[in-house]
Amino acid sequence: MSIVKSFDKALKRMEECNWDKIYVLVDLHDTIFEACYYENEEYKWYPYAKETLELMSHAKYISLILWTSTHINTVVKYITYLKKFGINFDMVNLNREVKNTDLSCFDEKTYFNVGIDDKFGFDAEIEWKTLYYYLAEAIRLGKLR
Repeated sequence: MSIVKSFDKALKRMEECNWDKIYVLVDLHDTIFEACYYENEEYKWYPYAKETLELMSHAKYISLILWTSTHINTVVKYITYLKKFGINFDMVNLNREVKNTDLSCFDEKTYFNVGIDDKFGFDAEIEWKTLYYYLAEAIRLGKLR
């Protein structure tokens, strides 16, 4: 499934279920930035990643969850760096907002609606641009604020 189809499905479900927002997991390496395996990492952005994440950060219907195996001290550096560009993550590696129900248990599996991760099949070279234009159009049409 393409990232646009995933967002389209999640936003339709949000509307049908009268939810306030959707939750989007976003990985760092090979998704936002090209992977760098050195202690002093370089931040080499994929095209349109910065612009798309900024759109999502300001959309009240989207809650961003940073999804990474990076050590917490390095995660803090990334979060600080990303904030300089207006990119804000609400949570890291978990969703504190969605609680267990009679049918669902989120004690060991984080709840999310859309996952953006190279391990999920996301192609950062092309899909950030596609997603950017999809979200920009949704905002223009008033489907996403």
